[in-house]
Amino acid sequence: MLDPHKVDVARRQLGTALALFLRDDDPISVHALACGGGEISDFLAQAAGAQAFSQHALAVNVDLSLAELKALRNQYWNAIKHAERYGKPRDDAILLQGFSDEQNDHALFIGWHDFSAAAGLLPVEAQAFQVWYFAAYPEKLAPEFSVVDCDAQFPGLRYMNRTDRKRLLRKAIKWARRQPDIMNDPRTDRRKLILPRL
Repeated sequence: MLDPHKVDVARRQLGTALALFLRDDDPISVHALACGGGEISDFLAQAAGAQAFSQHALAVNVDLSLAELKALRNQYWNAIKHAERYGKPRDDAILLQGFSDEQNDHALFIGWHDFSAAAGLLPVEAQAFQVWYFAAYPEKLAPEFSVVDCDAQFPGLRYMNRTDRKRLLRKAIKWARRQPDIMNDPRTDRRKLILPRL
C-alpha cells in the first residue's frame, strides 16, 4: 500500500511546480519542486507495481546505468539544492548558465508521469501539460503512438516561441476545465494545483 503522506508530498510539490510554471514564475523553484516531487513519485510508481519513467529509460537505453541516469536527471537539481560536494564548495556557475525553463518541461513531465502511474489520477492542468509536452517534443513519443492527436490540440506548437507555447497551454487548460467529461472523469484530480495548508 502506498504511503498517503508521501503521495500528498509529491502532489504538493508537483502541483506547486506546475502552478509556478504556468505563471512563468521562478524556473529555479519550479525545477527544485518538480525534481523533489518527481523523485518521490518514481519511488511511489515502483511501489505501486507500475513502470516508473526511470525504468522505461533504462530499458530503452541499455548502455545507461542507473547511476548515470540519476546523474543526468539530477544535474541541475543538485546544483540548485547543494552548496558543497564532499565538503568543498560546489562550482556550478557554468552548469547553471546552461539552465533554462525548458529543462522544467522534462522534469515536470517525468514527475507527473510517475505520479499518475502511482496515484491513478492527475489534475486537469497536468493532463493538458502531458499532451502539450508531446506536441512540443514529438520525438519523445513511443513509435507506436501518433502525435496527430497532440498536434490537433496544439497546432503549430513546435514552431512557436516560449511565450506563445505557454499561452496555448493555459488556453487549453481553460478549455479542458469546461469539459464535463474531463472534469467528471474519476482519473481527474479536481483540486487546485496549489493545495491548502495541512
